[in-house]
Amino acid sequence: MVCKRLLLVSVAACALASLPAAVYANVYASGLKAVGDDGLSFILNENADTNVKIEVLADGVPVYAEDLGPKAAGTHTWSWSGAGFVTGANHTVKITASDDGYAGWTQIVADNTTTSFYIPVGVSINKNRNSPNFGKIYISEGGGGATAFRTTTSGIYMLNADGSDAGFATGGKDWAAAGNSSPFKSTIGADDHLYVMDYSNDLAWEFSADMSSVTQLIDGSNKTSAQWAEGIHVEGTQAQGNRKIYLVNSNYNDTARKGLIEYNLGGNAAATAGDTGTQIIGPSYFGYYPRDVARDSNGDWYMNQFRSELDEAPPVSKFADGPPPINTAVWEANKALYRGAYGIDIFEDKNWVAYGDYYAGLVQIFDMTTGAYVGGFDAGNRLREIAFDAAGNLVTVDNSLELARIWSPGDGGNWYATESYFTIIPEPATLVLLTLGGFLLRRRVR
Repeated sequence: MVCKRLLLVSVAACALASLPAAVYANVYASGLKAVGDDGLSFILNENADTNVKIEVLADGVPVYAEDLGPKAAGTHTWSWSGAGFVTGANHTVKITASDDGYAGWTQIVADNTTTSFYIPVGVSINKNRNSPNFGKIYISEGGGGATAFRTTTSGIYMLNADGSDAGFATGGKDWAAAGNSSPFKSTIGADDHLYVMDYSNDLAWEFSADMSSVTQLIDGSNKTSAQWAEGIHVEGTQAQGNRKIYLVNSNYNDTARKGLIEYNLGGNAAATAGDTGTQIIGPSYFGYYPRDVARDSNGDWYMNQFRSELDEAPPVSKFADGPPPINTAVWEANKALYRGAYGIDIFEDKNWVAYGDYYAGLVQIFDMTTGAYVGGFDAGNRLREIAFDAAGNLVTVDNSLELARIWSPGDGGNWYATESYFTIIPEPATLVLLTLGGFLLRRRVR
């Protein structure tokens, strides 16, 4: 048993490097966990009304398949009979969930206790398919208080992709004492860690992998006098020595530093004392409040500007990667038609960049290449942040309704394949039977 456990861990790196590309969808399996040596559990974010297909891959090659039929949203378990076992191969599992989908954006988790928050001001979703946290949703509860469903506490609430409870964490920090905008906006780093803003004090924090502790990433010496710190983007890792954090200075009045500031942490746990960072975008481009940032795989940037009135500032602007400081946009979303941009995120599989409207509760979606309007939908009253998951579903947080909501796009029929980041091995008794069966078969053939 010990040897099998060691094998499960030692071959994980090979499995992680060879995962196949996924097809965007609505329904998908996440939260995969090994159950014993020969099984796993997984979570469906919504009903897979068409089918759930299980395949066992031996070094990436399918050797066994099984249709489970339609399955409801929630947690499911499966174990392998050992059929198709290949001696000496590493066996992983691919789960393909399929559904007939929706004609338009649809809320797939009803408002309930687990989706209820007093001051929800941030949301991130783990899109790392190599992670045990794949699909997990992180909600920043900025204040804590009594809602229609429950009383919450300042900190990070975690949900599974189906909206079920996945825990609560403070990292040992008293977020209530920090203020009602702490924790605030967040992001998931390449290291699988959650990074959050303390907007009440204009600081950035990193949660440990197990969410049990936090590390402060900047202090007062890293900021200029009028600098605010509201949004965050992270690239690289401390372990690889190439970590950079990008913070959005949203101060309307800071004409010297408004925009996006880079801190090159490298292999350090935090920014070097006295390092005030490098201006990447701005300050002259921004006339009002830059609130949030996203970056695509080409290195191009997307930022919003928050205004209450039309015709004052573009709600979304795209910036091509280049030498800083960048003060010219590739395109701007139509400011005569759209306003109130607060949170922002991208979904590259559909070429979407979207923002949440603080004033009308609308999600507005634009084409990443051209800035043309794609469409939108009514998600509530006052959106503070939005986040896409790996399959193109969207989570919104609304501090007027005091809710997080999970939405599935109107893509019609769809499917998504998720492969395990760990290997499975049939139980010893099964292996003996398989070996004996093969031996008897060879005797009969002769």
